[in-house]
Amino acid sequence: MDRRDFFKFGLGGAGLTIGESLTGSSDSDSSLSGNHEFDHPWWVNRLEEPKLPVDDRVYSRFNSRKNVFGSMVKYYGMKNLKELRERSQKKTQRYYRENRPGYRLQDRALADAGWVISRLGGLNRGTRSWTRNFVRTPQQRGVEEYKGSLGEAAHMIKAAARYFGAATVGITRLDRRHINAKERGKRIVFEGVEEPYGNKEKLVIPDKCKYAVSMSVQMSLDNIACSPTALSSAGSSMGYSRCEFLVAGLTEFIRGLGYVAIPSVNDLGSSVAPAVDAGLGELGRTNRLITPEFGPMVRLCKVLTDLPLAVDKPIDFGLLEFCKVCKRCAEACPCNCLSFEDEPSFEVKGPWNNPGHKAWFEDSPQCLAYWQESTSGCSNCLRVCPWTKKDKTVIHQIIKGASAKIPALDAFFTSMDESFGYGRQRSARKWWDLNLPEYGVDTTQGKG
Repeated sequence: MDRRDFFKFGLGGAGLTIGESLTGSSDSDSSLSGNHEFDHPWWVNRLEEPKLPVDDRVYSRFNSRKNVFGSMVKYYGMKNLKELRERSQKKTQRYYRENRPGYRLQDRALADAGWVISRLGGLNRGTRSWTRNFVRTPQQRGVEEYKGSLGEAAHMIKAAARYFGAATVGITRLDRRHINAKERGKRIVFEGVEEPYGNKEKLVIPDKCKYAVSMSVQMSLDNIACSPTALSSAGSSMGYSRCEFLVAGLTEFIRGLGYVAIPSVNDLGSSVAPAVDAGLGELGRTNRLITPEFGPMVRLCKVLTDLPLAVDKPIDFGLLEFCKVCKRCAEACPCNCLSFEDEPSFEVKGPWNNPGHKAWFEDSPQCLAYWQESTSGCSNCLRVCPWTKKDKTVIHQIIKGASAKIPALDAFFTSMDESFGYGRQRSARKWWDLNLPEYGVDTTQGKG
């Protein structure tokens, strides 16, 4: 029996029964669509606090120099790193000569070109400038700044974020512990000033910036499915460039309303933590965000602002329970840097992890070393995650809902997902003939 027949005669029938019992209706198309006002599917619950706890005695602002990109030499050793780069260069040349799909000149050129907008940005410069670029302020227009209720303002911001390319968007009160203590040798401080600014010693965020708008951008599954090749790297680089445009656009929009806005992608502080707080998803076994709509197939960004906004709550869609039994990402990791432990822990793997929160912590230096070894990066953990799905079939929506409500089925769903071939590496050669939609993603996915 193939996948189609199984869904039609086997799990499909059982799934519809589950769907009826959970929704009280067999009209799956309407009952699974959820709220159309920037909300999640019906089976996602709102919580007062994220499910994974934080130890307030330990969790604090992180020094970005400790992350793997800032201290790879320290963690891996200069000699080892030099040898690794030499091996990577030799393999790259060999792959060129072999004309190996996924590692050819056109594949690597696509991955590099995907960074085109992202490379225009940087901490407090370019698309991530902390000061107004060109938008006219209310004062220049001769009017007062925007005034609306918290709910109206939040709705407006979410509509604007979606217009600029956000797949999902949530709002949270800014937890300053999510902001790095230092970035590129400069202290990040909060002061009672009207506008953000920076000098040679510090970057200053106004005390009045009390809100964080957290956003996700879809990556192309057709690209990531080719991992680990340069085509999967292209999916990642394009995601970052789209984040760059998103934060730049939303930031200027908020400034045009008469308020402060500070754009951020991976700089300034964690993008995962405020995304969890804002209800975009849950923290998974990869120690990264998993969303109910797109799984891990997203890049994250954020905008800090003093515009008063109604805030969202964290969510629960059964991801924590699912990750406890799944472990497919850890099994697919070629360098064994992901945890196989059944339960998340407060015990970190190394100084590259920010302590004080419960998670499945990863061996980041080993991961980055494999990126070099592969010559093109790696996204295997994203590719194999059962929450990574491109199609919007009713059966997958039912399975997600059942997983959220009936954790006892998680092991079965994981086994079936692997048996049906989801997450397997796809042909890098065939990618060029797929005739993909804009940016390689279906922008209607997850919207009901």
